[in-house]
Amino acid sequence: MRGIRGRLCIWAALVLVVVATASLLSACGGETSSNGDTTTYTDATYGYSFQYPSSWKVQQGDTADVSAGSASAASVGVYDPKGAVAEDTYIDMVQISVYQLNVVVDESVMPEIKTEVEGVLDSLEGQAGDLTTLEPLTEVTVGDMTGYRVTYSFSKNNAPVTSTLYFLFSGDKEYQLTVQAADTNWEAKQGVFDALLASFRPGAAE
Repeated sequence: MRGIRGRLCIWAALVLVVVATASLLSACGGETSSNGDTTTYTDATYGYSFQYPSSWKVQQGDTADVSAGSASAASVGVYDPKGAVAEDTYIDMVQISVYQLNVVVDESVMPEIKTEVEGVLDSLEGQAGDLTTLEPLTEVTVGDMTGYRVTYSFSKNNAPVTSTLYFLFSGDKEYQLTVQAADTNWEAKQGVFDALLASFRPGAAE
């Protein structure tokens, strides 16, 4: 089978929301609807949606400290304004990025996708000197999507941080979901992270 290297836009990043770059929801290209303690975000262009705590804030675009691979087609984050802060940076957050692929992903190409992801992560790890792997790359299923996840620890402004990156695939789209929190809040935020992942719905296949 002909390799798919070069036909995928696999990407990875360690992301942190900075106060100075926080922007209004109207600039994010998405819509929200609130139901008490939970708000649903729906991307206006790609149609993916997820739920997050209504007390959290929306952040436009990606805020990667280091990245590898291609730029995302769309990206949005939500963060806890009452969560951990290191200097001018909010740490407790979830970032969602979507990538348009040149191939429809099915089970037959997953081994090659894993190779692509491993290569991107090698590049990412080479840029971040203090990056430590807590959980190695493993296969994961979120809803109807299959993919991979990896968990790292690193520091931001001397604050210890834990971050799990999910690489999920639906049709010809890749969704990277990054859940992140200060080490002191990591366990306490798992309920929020699990609920957001369970609520995530990819956009309709084209």
